[in-house]
Amino acid sequence: AKAGALLERQLTLARTRAHSSALQALGSARFHAVADQVAVLASEVPLAAAAEGADLRPLADAARERLADAVAALPLLTAGSPYNAEALVHGLSPDPAPHPQDAPWHQVRLLLRLHRYAQEVLRPDAGDDPRLRAAGEALDRHRDAAEAAAAAAHAARTPRIAPATAYALGVLHADQRHEVEAARYAFQRAWQKPPAGTP
Repeated sequence: AKAGALLERQLTLARTRAHSSALQALGSARFHAVADQVAVLASEVPLAAAAEGADLRPLADAARERLADAVAALPLLTAGSPYNAEALVHGLSPDPAPHPQDAPWHQVRLLLRLHRYAQEVLRPDAGDDPRLRAAGEALDRHRDAAEAAAAAAHAARTPRIAPATAYALGVLHADQRHEVEAARYAFQRAWQKPPAGTP
């Protein structure tokens, strides 16, 4: 209960700070200048007739290649064995910096979304590829678990915390790092499946 209350206080404080920063940015002269320029562009510039016939395949291919390169850099062999403790080992570091292994996975998540959007533009009536959808869902779970683990680790570093609270936060952190592993495993399984439409 104390660990939950501590996490709730810290997350509420972070949310309040982010909300204040966003409101401050929305009220700035710089934001209003950009909004005015976008409104002018949207109202005055008609879409060029040549844009409708433009070949978007090279851009979609570039998005696919960037995704393939990013996935090739992931440790999929390690992720292919469930509960390998790789995500947990590095999480036990006293370093409060974000988990170094998570960044490439987050980047793949963004590139996968970009690739899926490109596919929707090229083939709007083809439907969603179940393989890519499953991979995207796994990477969404990965991001959520990684952020939850980071929040638990940050809360556990609170000065003068009760030992029982620190222990509960440590258990929560370990549980979330295991969720990170499970999400990586699910991504690896989804990614290894043949793409939709291949025999």
